[in-house]
Amino acid sequence: MSEIFQAKLIAFNIIKAVETKRAFAHILLRNRLSSLVPLQVRSSVTELVYGTLRRQNTLDWYISMYVNMNRLPIELKIILRMATYQILYHNVPNPLIVNEAVEMAKKVVKGKAGALVNAVLRKIALSNIEPGKPSIIYSHPEWLIEKWERELGKEETILLCKRNNQPMFTSFRINTMKTSVEDIENSLKDRGIITERGRLSKNCLVLKEGDISPIVSLEEEGKVYIQSESSMAVVEMLDCKPGMKVLDGCSGYGGKTTYIAEIMKDRGSIIAVDKLASKLNILKNEAIKRRIHIINCIESPMEDLSLDNIGYVDRVILDVPCSGLGTLSRKPEIKWRVTPNSIEKITLVQKSILKAGKRFVRPGGILVYSVCTISREETYDIIKSFLEENKDFVLIEERQILPYIDNTEGFYMAKLERESA
Repeated sequence: MSEIFQAKLIAFNIIKAVETKRAFAHILLRNRLSSLVPLQVRSSVTELVYGTLRRQNTLDWYISMYVNMNRLPIELKIILRMATYQILYHNVPNPLIVNEAVEMAKKVVKGKAGALVNAVLRKIALSNIEPGKPSIIYSHPEWLIEKWERELGKEETILLCKRNNQPMFTSFRINTMKTSVEDIENSLKDRGIITERGRLSKNCLVLKEGDISPIVSLEEEGKVYIQSESSMAVVEMLDCKPGMKVLDGCSGYGGKTTYIAEIMKDRGSIIAVDKLASKLNILKNEAIKRRIHIINCIESPMEDLSLDNIGYVDRVILDVPCSGLGTLSRKPEIKWRVTPNSIEKITLVQKSILKAGKRFVRPGGILVYSVCTISREETYDIIKSFLEENKDFVLIEERQILPYIDNTEGFYMAKLERESA
C-alpha cells in the first residue's frame, strides 16, 4: 500500500467516525496519527480530513449535480467528497485522484461503486460550473451566514467564513513553574522549529513552522500545554494572585484550571468542578505532570453545589458549554451540527450555570464568564440579562475575540465584579 493511499484510508476512517459517531476530527487525528506514522502522511491526512469537512457544502453541491446523494451510503459520500476536494483544491493530476478514489471504493464499498465514482468524478473534473450562493461558495450553513450577516455585517461574515476554512496555527502555553518562554523558544529553534510569541497571552508561543511532535513531548513532560491563545486570555482576564481561593465551575479537562494554578505559583486553593469524573481524572493527571498541588476536584453540576460546602471565593471562572461557533477552523464538523434550536437550548444551560456560580463570589471578588463562540445570544445577551437581574454585579470588561481579526479561535469573555457591601 502506497503512503498516499494509506493516508487517504486513514482520512476516510476518521471522517466516517465524525459522520457516524459524532466524533471530533481533531481528537481522532491526535489519537491515530502517532509518531510512528511518517510526517508526510500525517500532514496529508490532517489536510485532507480538515479540508473535506470544511468544504462539505461546496463538495456536496458539485457531487449532487451528477448523482442523488440521498441514495448513497455514507462510505461512498465520503470517498466522493475527499476526491472532489482534491480535484477542486489540490494541485494533483485529476486522473490520479480519480483512479485512487475508484480503488478505494472497490476496497471499501465494493460492488459497482468503483464505476459510479469514476463517472461522477470525471464529470466534476471537466465541469466549469461554479456556485453562486454564499453558503455554497464559503461552505457554511445558510442560516448561519444569515445570522452572522445580521450580527456582524456582510463583509465581516465573508471574512469570518474564509478564515474558518483555513487552518489555525497550533498555540501552546509555557508552564513557568518548570521552565520559561525563552528556554522553550530556544530549545525548539535548535531543532528547526519556528515559533512566535502570542499576541493575546504573555506565556503563549505559536507554532509557525516544523513538526509538532517535540511540542507534544514537552506537553507530556508538563512543560507546555497545547491550547488556543484565546483560552489563555480568558484565564489572564481572571487576574489571579498567589494565595487566592478560586472556583472553576466548568473545569473540563483542566486546560484553564492548570493555567490558573501556574499563574498562582501553586499557592492558594482551586476548586475544580465538573459533572464527569472522566474529565476530572484527566485534570488530576495533568496537575501531577505540572507539579500542581492546590487543585481539589468535585464531581458535580455547578447548580448542586452549596455555599455551606464551598464558601465564598476570590475568583470564579465559568467557561460554560456553548455552540462552539468560534472554533470552526479547528472543529469544522460543528457547523454541520449546530442549529438555531440547539443555540436556544444551550443558552438556558449557560444562564443556569451563571446563576449558580455567582453565589460564591465574595464582595469585591471577580467572576469571568466565557464561551468559545461568537453567537450574540450566548455572549452579550447573556451578560446584559445577568446584569439587569443582579444589581450587585458590575461589568469591568468584555471582549469578543474574532478569528479573522485576532487569528485565533473566537471567544467571548466578560469580567464582572461583585460590589462590596
